[in-house]
Amino acid sequence: MNRVLLKIIFLFTFFSFHSLQATVLSSQQLRSGLSKNDFTTTLSYLSTHKSDEDQLWYWLDLARLQQANGEFRASILSFEKAYAILDDFENRATISIRNVGSFLGSSFLSKGSQTYFGKGYERTLMHTLNALNYAMLGDLEGSAVELRRMELRQEFWLRESEEKIKDASDEKIKAREQGSDISSIPSGYSMGVLLEDADVRAMANNYQDPFSYTLSSIIHDISGLSPLLGNSSEISLKRSIALNPESEKVFVKLPYSLPSKEKMKITVIVLSGLAPSLKVEKIRFPIFQGASYTSIDLPSYSIPVNDIYPPSISTSQLSIQPPRLLKSDLMAYKTLKDELPAELAKSIVRATTKGVVAKQANDHFGDMGGLIASLLMDIGSSYSNSGFRNWEMLPNSGYLAQLEAKKGETVTITLNNHQESIMLPSNKKGVIILVSYLTQNNIRIDHVSY
Repeated sequence: MNRVLLKIIFLFTFFSFHSLQATVLSSQQLRSGLSKNDFTTTLSYLSTHKSDEDQLWYWLDLARLQQANGEFRASILSFEKAYAILDDFENRATISIRNVGSFLGSSFLSKGSQTYFGKGYERTLMHTLNALNYAMLGDLEGSAVELRRMELRQEFWLRESEEKIKDASDEKIKAREQGSDISSIPSGYSMGVLLEDADVRAMANNYQDPFSYTLSSIIHDISGLSPLLGNSSEISLKRSIALNPESEKVFVKLPYSLPSKEKMKITVIVLSGLAPSLKVEKIRFPIFQGASYTSIDLPSYSIPVNDIYPPSISTSQLSIQPPRLLKSDLMAYKTLKDELPAELAKSIVRATTKGVVAKQANDHFGDMGGLIASLLMDIGSSYSNSGFRNWEMLPNSGYLAQLEAKKGETVTITLNNHQESIMLPSNKKGVIILVSYLTQNNIRIDHVSY
């Protein structure tokens, strides 16, 4: 029995440390390296050091930074790498494989030992942002294809969510059999109050966003594909308005009539800030009598950073503030709120399992044995948890506007105290402008005409 117990402690610690490889850049290093002076170095280092290339978050972070640097073709390739990882996960032949992974992550190892395959909103938005890459290369048909993939990806998420509900039910049974209370959110959990925010509670779901659907409406319209796809532009816009009525404010016409040959459409997309980064939060929690030391680990989020006040867009005849249609922070919180019962049940099973091991070590080796076992498992899970990361470079906010303007005039975009002006062509139908706001001194504006 003693040898078995020692082997359990050794295996837990070994796999916890083994699961955490040396990352390319830590979360803090990545987020602190986005200023204008450091950005090139950060992007270069992330591109060339690929020790995390088997991780979904690595390719998503790289793709977004390449996009923010105007490297649209490279960004497309990085997004495709992310797709391949996710496709492999989503297309596994049997549900049992997924359940085995769930068991290893929930019943014995730490939360951080699980591989992160993104949440519904991240899986949707990776196609939305990649659609912008194609649009900025002038490939509107390719952009429309990506937005169609965005909608199809949601079907996989719904299927997986159903499996998660089944897993959660099993975990609750395990927890109750072990005498654990899973009826309430533990005190001291940093996300407890935030998850009850009125805006979070009001969201329809955790994976559909009005930004993606409004962009889909615009792209299908200007590409000319909408009539061929059953009036897809109107359908997408209706979906967007159902999610957020503010979507109707995206489209602004000139205050006077102008011959069609003299006017054009300007589509402005502003991506700003960084979405909340994922972390594992440890909370002391009484599991049962006699456990030397244990705690539950729950996912939580940091606050968004580098975001902006609503931008303004002006021409000689119009001045507007586009609506914020992408709210990554609220989508992250909504997802966590929906999944918290399952996460709580799984975390209690993990904590109880470690508590049992510590209690047995205490019984067989005395107080010091129990303490050492607890410390080893705690250190191992802490190391493993520190490598648990989401899409940290995902923009936190997305503003969208499509306004009419006279050909050849100037459009001005104001972001906080930063202002940029673009001269519109006089021989095109429209212009798409993409603004990437990473930090106050690292702002890039690209545009393409069609």
